[in-house]
Amino acid sequence: MSYHLNLEEIRKEFKFETSIKHNPRTQQEFLPYTTKFKETQYNFREVVGEFMRLVGQKKLPEAVDAERLLSNVLDSISFGQPNQRAEFKQMIKTLFLDNNEQLYLFHPQTLYYINTIDNENKKLALFLYNVLWNQQRAWSVDSTGQDESDLMSTLLFKSLPELIGSSEGRKSYAVMIPEISNLFFLDFKWLTTKSELFTQQIEKIISYYYFFYVTQFAILSENLFNSIEQKIRPIYFTFEEEERLSKTRVSYEYGWKNIEKTIGRIFSHINLLKMLNFATVRQEEGSLNAPLSYQEIASCIREMPAEEQSTLEQQIDQLIEEYKQKLSGDSKWMLMGTFPERYDLPALNKIDQLFRLIDYQFNQTSRSKPYNEYRLWFVHFCQKTFLKSRGRSGKMLILDTDYLLFLTKMVIKDENKIRLRTLFEEFEARGMIFDRDTQTAIVDYFEKLNLLEKKSDSGDAIYVKAFL
Repeated sequence: MSYHLNLEEIRKEFKFETSIKHNPRTQQEFLPYTTKFKETQYNFREVVGEFMRLVGQKKLPEAVDAERLLSNVLDSISFGQPNQRAEFKQMIKTLFLDNNEQLYLFHPQTLYYINTIDNENKKLALFLYNVLWNQQRAWSVDSTGQDESDLMSTLLFKSLPELIGSSEGRKSYAVMIPEISNLFFLDFKWLTTKSELFTQQIEKIISYYYFFYVTQFAILSENLFNSIEQKIRPIYFTFEEEERLSKTRVSYEYGWKNIEKTIGRIFSHINLLKMLNFATVRQEEGSLNAPLSYQEIASCIREMPAEEQSTLEQQIDQLIEEYKQKLSGDSKWMLMGTFPERYDLPALNKIDQLFRLIDYQFNQTSRSKPYNEYRLWFVHFCQKTFLKSRGRSGKMLILDTDYLLFLTKMVIKDENKIRLRTLFEEFEARGMIFDRDTQTAIVDYFEKLNLLEKKSDSGDAIYVKAFL
């Protein structure tokens, strides 16, 4: 095993010859963000449409235009009197189009016809397709499942543009946590067997797994070269039915407050990971092409002979010196101070030092704007989904009742019931954990809905029943 930095490539891509340009575009990116945040970002309905087309390897030949669609439906019918056409048009609009003249999502196949206009939505959909679908075989809605006796729906589907085959699901983003991809595929495939639930909740599953993947990637990156006992590190959520939430709660300290700091440094990690992946990596089977995580890089270094590790140390020293020199104009390096060495190998400690340099200069110069705007893509999404303000406690990650019930259905799947303890363990496997007070609030809510079956007060003897 050998791992050596390609300093020439780093200098070239990060523009060392002028002034360093951070976050260069690479063949496989880690996240779909830019340093120019847009307030209007992420319409998840548009993201879902593009995601579904990527998964099915399908493409819309043209955007679905409401007026053209209505004309196609009406042209396929013969009317005895002129006024009948206008009346039928209004009926079709009422049945199938919302106030924004978008199709109601009443059947899984309608998901293919969601117009995805914004490029940022297309980019996010491609990212989610890459990291969640992870090269699984194409899957598409079975059109034979349509109810032919429903004349109105049949007319509509026949009037929609015919989808064409596409193989545009290119590999643009690196899969850094395949365990999440595997879980997503398991849950997604189950959801596809429930046609109505799939149509109603596809946005929820994609939205949650987006949160799940990005937070776990941030946690994994923040861990740097420390040993990892478990790959998934669940984040504390609270439940919207809880009345009292305070700063003394475990869910406050280890919920959003904790993950916000981690997300805050994500841009520094992206830049360091890109630098470290401009490298030559060889093992017995040949060269590696996929981007490596910090843990994989550390594993490579540990297996290298002492002389190769020494060569790598010299490369990192040179990279640190050049990086500091290029940014010496506004970065007051002397004010950084020193930091203790955290690792057993000099090369790892030097990489850790490089990370601190990158993060420091973003926070102490005018480059703090792109640094902060990069994270805002994700923070803004969280504010629209799971983050709620709870007075003096500030913002907390809160699971609403709709999400709780959907995720519970997804965990139970086709079983008649599941142990309460097992349900909470499955939530943890999907990156979500609750403190004792939140668990009690969830149990109380389940009891209100008559979803619990108690054989005793023991946690092992309490079951959550399946429900429609």
